[in-house]
Amino acid sequence: MNHSIEIAHLVNGEVISVRRLSRRRELREVAVALMVVGAAFVAATGLVAAILLGAHRVVYGPVYGAVWMIVAAGMGIVLGRRALERARRYRVGVSIDDDAFAGAEVDLVRRVGEGYELALVTGMTGTIEAGRSPIAVETLVSASNTTRVPLGGDVRAEIALGNTTFVVRGGAAAGREEPVSRALVKRFARPTLTVVQLMAVASFLYAVPVGAALGEADMKSSIPATATPWETEKALRAQAQAQARTLHRCFDVMPLECQRPGYVGIGLSLSKEGEIRSNWIARSTFGKECPVEQCMAEVAAGWFFEPLPESMQIVLPVQVLRTDKPLVRSEVASLPGAPLLPAVPSVAPAAPDFARFATE
Repeated sequence: MNHSIEIAHLVNGEVISVRRLSRRRELREVAVALMVVGAAFVAATGLVAAILLGAHRVVYGPVYGAVWMIVAAGMGIVLGRRALERARRYRVGVSIDDDAFAGAEVDLVRRVGEGYELALVTGMTGTIEAGRSPIAVETLVSASNTTRVPLGGDVRAEIALGNTTFVVRGGAAAGREEPVSRALVKRFARPTLTVVQLMAVASFLYAVPVGAALGEADMKSSIPATATPWETEKALRAQAQAQARTLHRCFDVMPLECQRPGYVGIGLSLSKEGEIRSNWIARSTFGKECPVEQCMAEVAAGWFFEPLPESMQIVLPVQVLRTDKPLVRSEVASLPGAPLLPAVPSVAPAAPDFARFATE
């Protein structure tokens, strides 16, 4: 196919619009659609990223980029196909997206395979010239079906439909196309911007605050290098007491009579960097009936301490307090010396949680 079809739209003899159908124009409109989508998504991606950084929020880069690329590719495919379908036809009807207004909704000219066809419907009048004597349109119109006439490169048809006239003329493919119209760009920009706005909102919703960078002051130990042994011991006691909450695992499996307050002395051998070289349980208020010492020693081995003025060996007293969680009645009744309670339906006991530790 090396020819094009030009359709002129006239109302009462005045030219309203002229449009040309050609293979080159189809490719150009598809390229315009893809460029609009690509430019909109590239600009939006950069703008959203800049705004997120300015607002001290971040998203996961690989997922962020992949999602935007997938949506952009989908938009390119959808709008590219839409552009190709529209560039292959000249449609008349009552829709705002139609090329011209007419009482009948039909593709007046459309490309089929390597050629073009002219559609004739009831109510049309005029003539078709194709190198021979003119043919009256009325003789080709069917009362029940749409008649389609192939259009060659030398065809000229004048079709009247009410007050509207369409002049269809074939010719050689245009060597130079007219510049891209703003209306064509807007046709692809509107749906693209709608999707871009939704993507921007989703990016802001899934963004998270930027984590504060740790400086030298944050990494500096709270125990000064000039601290006395007593000051160092007090700081270590506070750090141990804050981590003592992890000891709850040692009491979860113990009998109910072991769920009581107490003290434990945890011996530690610490390096200058605060690393635990060895640890042991020096003393404990929990007797043999509550064998929790080995477990507590294992838990304490995973504690963290800040750097010290010098390495040291120390025994840190840790206070063990019962939690504020109330006991169910069946548990209270089982405690030694508990008052007698009226019979109540049996209640499954909750999981014990009796080892909460507070600062001395």
